[in-house]
Amino acid sequence: SAQTYHNHLTGPMGIELVFVRSGNKTYLGKVIGVQNIDAYAARDQARPKTDAFVGMLPPKLALMMLNLSGVASSSTNTSDVTAGHTILDPFCGTGVVLQEAALRGFNVYGTDLSEKMVDYSRINLQWLIDTFSLNTKVTIHHGDAIETTWQPPLSAIVAETYLGQPFSAPPAADKLAKVRRICDDIISKFLLNLAPQIEKGTPLCLAVPAWRDERGRVTDLELLDNIKKLGY
Repeated sequence: SAQTYHNHLTGPMGIELVFVRSGNKTYLGKVIGVQNIDAYAARDQARPKTDAFVGMLPPKLALMMLNLSGVASSSTNTSDVTAGHTILDPFCGTGVVLQEAALRGFNVYGTDLSEKMVDYSRINLQWLIDTFSLNTKVTIHHGDAIETTWQPPLSAIVAETYLGQPFSAPPAADKLAKVRRICDDIISKFLLNLAPQIEKGTPLCLAVPAWRDERGRVTDLELLDNIKKLGY
């Protein structure tokens, strides 16, 4: 992406061709568009409030999660689809998901257990609105995801959930078991709280933690095997 974007290979100054071999056929493609990586970086680094300890969700990943929710995929006219739709992030942190949703015309709704994160999200969203002259409805308030009652209607829930404490090295087995148990409990209780508040068919796109030990084995959350019991 960087080479294509910075060398202007999607305009009159140059082209990029892609060859794909499949069996005895070769397909030829021409790149007609590429992500603006400088804009992603600017939104990430220029916003007034960040906090490395609670996590640094990249704007590109936040946008991918919004896309995966499918809310804006039913029409080629994005503004028609996003208008009137509200994206909820119950773990809003510094507001990265809310920012990417607001830029695409969604109304945004964020809550967080930390008053500090609520303040950070409010400041960042106001900066975004002022910088890009946005006209979007923003609702941000303090709320524990396992007991908050959110204001309907909610078109989709997109969030990076509680990931547990950060590790600089693979944790010991007993430590991992404890952290996994805490994360599973919080996210399961959140899902139980959310289920009766949303209409059937409401999409969720959630980032949840997984851990790799020193042997490369991955430990997931138990709730992934019990999702139906949680109302989904």
